[in-house]
Amino acid sequence: MGDHAALAAQVTIHRDAYGVPHVIGETDEATLFGFGYAQAEDYFWQVEDSYLLALGRYAEAHGPRGLNSDLLNRAFEIVPRSERDFAGLDSRLQALATAFVGGINHYLDSHPRARLLKRFEPWHVLAHHRHTALELTYRFTGLSSTYLPRRNPRVWAATGSNGWAITGKRTASGAPMLLASPHLPWFGFTQLAEGHLISKGLPNGKAWNFTGAGVYGSPSLAVGHNEHLGWTLVSNEPDIADVWRVRFTHPDDPLLYEYDDGWRRAERWTETVRVKKSNNWEEREFTFWKTHHGPVVARPDEQTGLAARVSGLFESAPMGIAMRAVRAENLAEFQQALDTMQGLYMNVVYADRAGNLWYLYNGRVPRRDGSVDWSQPVDGSDPALEWGGIHGQDDLPQVLNPPSQFLQSCNSTPAITTDGENPDPGNFPRYMIGDADQRKRRALRSLEILRGMQGVSFREFQDAAFDTRVYWADEALPGYVAEMEQWMAAEPEEAQRVAPYLDHLLAWDRTIAADSTAATLCQAWYEKLYGTAYPGEELLAEYQGQPRKQLAALAAAAEGLQALHEDWRVPYGQLFRVQRRPRVGDLHTARFRDAGPSLASVGGHGPMGTVFTTYHTPSIDIPLVISQKRRYGVIGTAYMAAWEFGKDGVRGASVVPFGSSGDPKSPHYFDQAELMAQRRMKPELFTEAEVLAGAVRSYHPGE
Repeated sequence: MGDHAALAAQVTIHRDAYGVPHVIGETDEATLFGFGYAQAEDYFWQVEDSYLLALGRYAEAHGPRGLNSDLLNRAFEIVPRSERDFAGLDSRLQALATAFVGGINHYLDSHPRARLLKRFEPWHVLAHHRHTALELTYRFTGLSSTYLPRRNPRVWAATGSNGWAITGKRTASGAPMLLASPHLPWFGFTQLAEGHLISKGLPNGKAWNFTGAGVYGSPSLAVGHNEHLGWTLVSNEPDIADVWRVRFTHPDDPLLYEYDDGWRRAERWTETVRVKKSNNWEEREFTFWKTHHGPVVARPDEQTGLAARVSGLFESAPMGIAMRAVRAENLAEFQQALDTMQGLYMNVVYADRAGNLWYLYNGRVPRRDGSVDWSQPVDGSDPALEWGGIHGQDDLPQVLNPPSQFLQSCNSTPAITTDGENPDPGNFPRYMIGDADQRKRRALRSLEILRGMQGVSFREFQDAAFDTRVYWADEALPGYVAEMEQWMAAEPEEAQRVAPYLDHLLAWDRTIAADSTAATLCQAWYEKLYGTAYPGEELLAEYQGQPRKQLAALAAAAEGLQALHEDWRVPYGQLFRVQRRPRVGDLHTARFRDAGPSLASVGGHGPMGTVFTTYHTPSIDIPLVISQKRRYGVIGTAYMAAWEFGKDGVRGASVVPFGSSGDPKSPHYFDQAELMAQRRMKPELFTEAEVLAGAVRSYHPGE
């Protein structure tokens, strides 16, 4: 308590008109103490839920649906290794983690709201960092859902991001601009929160000022900017994880497995997982195995195990990059921060006040035998198939200051990052770039937008981030005109069934708007042709090469709308909505109510090529109740920010899908949803003077 009081006195939390916390501390420790307190204030339920996940206790709070994550956590020994490894961390990182959880505990001292975690320990921060990376690795890398399958794989498949950067030669002000737009689930441990951290750096440190967004429970912000530079992250698919097929064929000892013409011994242990039931808990016992390759995550048969390893999972530390990156004053210092290779994956899109743009296909990629297909389990008995260190930053695909004066990264191949000078995937090991062949429509639409930016204002740059042009409609509709004419001549009666619907789409401007009925019809048709599963950019087999059958699907889509809504002309914003539900840890459990308060959702389906991306129920397997007619946003633009790096300073604007508070009684529970529905951002407060002038409430933690 004494340490808490001392740190609380050294930090002030300033809340702006939207409730965003601006934390100003005398020291780094005080700043992170205040940030921990602010996160707990805003949404302690989610902070605790994220740590229950990280500690392998999710089933204890959520029942059987949390079991897979707990088993993943136990198999990789996240908890014991994190508790042990924390003692070996740099003392500075230990102090910062201690301060951060101290802020959470200080909140609990006066707000005893914990379900299971009555106290947070500093090593929990390390476990949180590792388990979050592990969960996301199962989405972004070669560890497919075959191994310890994740619940609802469509949710993970729909995650992504947009990142743009342009130089001052394309802006009216002459200042570079950067867009950050991560696409993540709006509920659960991936939910993003805004934060603004200022440290005076006393007594002997360096002051810093950084604003952006990160997940609840993390002491660092994943994306954002300081006075000199900024960056955003975009999910990519480097192969940073592998699976080895291990054979347990010894006639006498079941723990021995084949290796290098001999044997090695596996370890086996049991753990008890507590699983919540309706009114109590039950304890279930599980057996785990591990080899020198890593934990056994599946047993296809009695003599075979599949052992997995994630590159850097236990080598990276929270804030290892962040505390260097937030202090970086130029490109060289930022690159040096990343050169520690503690970022396991994620493309980096960067801009700075000096006018530099940089794209890095980042990943802690192991060096391997390039002749082997590492996307499949490899022979665990062959020493030649061990990893040989990791690739350095210079080995990775990247683009620096392209002649085109722009960069984009929207979950596609690095070969279309810009115009002209792009990395050639053929020049890199085939295991390095898992998304080498992906040319998503969002990326192609982004290229169109960026090419057209000449003398763009900061407001116009923000507006472009909300672009709802449907790239697929631009691409596909003209081709159906000639087909329709031929069909009408050959089979007028059948073609006439489709004609009014196609005419409706042809008269449309091909952008999504709240009052657009054509946008609703277009998405209904698209889902008939491509399915509702993400990525959904390939025609279903039954429609390939059959344009008239594709047109018939348009009529079927319209008739489906008619049957459900009594009119096939349904305004997009009437059908697609945004509604916040409190305390949703797993999207699969989210339940929405048509009678409840909601706003029009004007984001569109990513695979159709809509830059302002939102995925709605039930297209990613979030069930609707029988009486429900509306569809609700659950994944998509989880945080959007635009930044302009002028010579006199940085200015920015941002928005989140709901609001800064998880409390339904708070005025900031749903206030930013109104901004999102209007396709606009709120101005950012960045300098200390701006923060003090714009503060609605200022206080020390605990007051």
